[in-house]
Amino acid sequence: MKSNILLVLGALFSIQLIAQEQINQDVKVVKAYTPTISDAYKINQMPSIDDTTSGIDPQFHYRIISSSVATDYKPTPISPAKINTRRKEYLQKSYVKGGVGNYSSILAELGYNILENEKYVLGLNVGHVTSLGDITLEDDNTVDAPFHDTWAAADFKHFFDNKTLAVNMGFIHNKYQYYGYQTLSADGSYLLPDGSLGSGLNFMPDKDQRLSSFEANISLSNNETNKRKTAYKGFAGFKTFGNYTGVNQFGFNIGGHLYRPVNDMAFEADIKIESFKTSVPDTLGPMYWFKDRSLTQLHFNPSVNFNFDRATLKVGMLLAGVIDTDNDNFYLAPDIIGELTVVEGIATIYGGVTGRVNINDYQSMLYENPYASADINVKSSFYGLNLIGGIKGNFSATTSFSAGVEYSFFNDEHFWVNKQYYTPSSETEVEANYSNLFDVVYDDGSLLKVQGELMYRPKKTMEFILNGAYYGWNLDDLDKAWHKPELELGIEGRFSVLENLYATAGLKVLGERYAYDASATNNEKKLKGIVDLNVSAEYYFSKQWSFWASLNNMAASKYYKFNGYPMQGFNAKAGIIFSF
Repeated sequence: MKSNILLVLGALFSIQLIAQEQINQDVKVVKAYTPTISDAYKINQMPSIDDTTSGIDPQFHYRIISSSVATDYKPTPISPAKINTRRKEYLQKSYVKGGVGNYSSILAELGYNILENEKYVLGLNVGHVTSLGDITLEDDNTVDAPFHDTWAAADFKHFFDNKTLAVNMGFIHNKYQYYGYQTLSADGSYLLPDGSLGSGLNFMPDKDQRLSSFEANISLSNNETNKRKTAYKGFAGFKTFGNYTGVNQFGFNIGGHLYRPVNDMAFEADIKIESFKTSVPDTLGPMYWFKDRSLTQLHFNPSVNFNFDRATLKVGMLLAGVIDTDNDNFYLAPDIIGELTVVEGIATIYGGVTGRVNINDYQSMLYENPYASADINVKSSFYGLNLIGGIKGNFSATTSFSAGVEYSFFNDEHFWVNKQYYTPSSETEVEANYSNLFDVVYDDGSLLKVQGELMYRPKKTMEFILNGAYYGWNLDDLDKAWHKPELELGIEGRFSVLENLYATAGLKVLGERYAYDASATNNEKKLKGIVDLNVSAEYYFSKQWSFWASLNNMAASKYYKFNGYPMQGFNAKAGIIFSF
């Protein structure tokens, strides 16, 4: 554990020293650094690919089943340096993007943006990705692993004198197969809950699966950024979701935010109501045992903010009620956090104690793990006590950093395990096997998280982002935090190679993980660490035409996002974009 923590902090510290050697070490304080929207730079999660979508992008966040390595790393917000790292863009109203790649991949995308109207903006986006490639499993058998992802999204904003009305909506359709390795046999016999035996064929799902969802949201805000004036936002939305197995979910949310300053204090409050109703088909035992579910959460987070000369203090609390079909819970947690400016515009330290409720619904769980069993039991997790502390700021106008530690106590955090089945091998012993469907298990415990992030821009045409995180799980009942890595490291570089040629390179490293396997030694199966190297480039031939290419998993690592499901190896895509 200690070695992993030192590895994360050591990598960050070494790059920080390099950056410091290239800048003037004298600090001249002119005035307090007060970033605004116009000069703020947001560090993106990596790896990412910028394409030629000009203007606004629809704010609907679609989920693609074929996504690259996903992690739990969340950067700490850092004080932004006053730089502009975006490449030059040709503000065209529309674009068409197309491309092909190995694994018999085809992609197409269409975007439309209205940018020049002072009263409103509109962004539309539709696209489709298909891959028909084969993948080799751990038993050396090659299987079909096709997927088809289709999405459509729209984002509309209307500007009044001092208010903004925003509406966004989107549709996603994912079609894929359960191709993962399993030790079940169609001819085998396995124990049912009542002690009788059932054929293995009854525990194998249909090969095909699909997920479909639609959501729409509306909000009204006054866009006030002056901390001495009242700011507010109200929002509402709904979403629907269904899968091939016949489970359907409907949900809605409504809430708002209010910020009201009074002299050197400010009163702030967030309120939100979320509700989900899940309907299921008739029980399809022995593989599936469905149950109608409903979930409603009421969230209220009031606080008082105090502003001092070089410090701020937020004192509040979280009150949440979760009304579930199985159980009702009421949660109360502190929300206290303070910041102290050590050197104006250079460094700020922060610390406090907070709490949160992570609402899990059927849709979010299936998007997190598309190979989950259709009858999974969904619960929400509660982090009642999070002790946090850290530092953030700028070394210079070109270097920003953050580093922090968080220690949390939680209830009902979820972990993914393959569904286990047993068959009698003798009168007194049973033999364990697992399916390529996943169940979810819950546990209480604590989590130590150490994380850091550094952004360094040596010149206008080049920048680097380094981030890392260590997770130390301490669970009450489970032997391991199944499918959770202890270590995450990533670095991304963005370059302007030539005047009209832009490139991005990213390296993501995930440490070893463990999967639960009742037939293995100590019931554990080690999943090797992941090294994911990606490179992408785009060349602007003219204002209308550009060419793009991407190389993913260049190390050709055979990595497993979930046990039994190897992801695609080295894959390459290339195509053309026409803007008009």
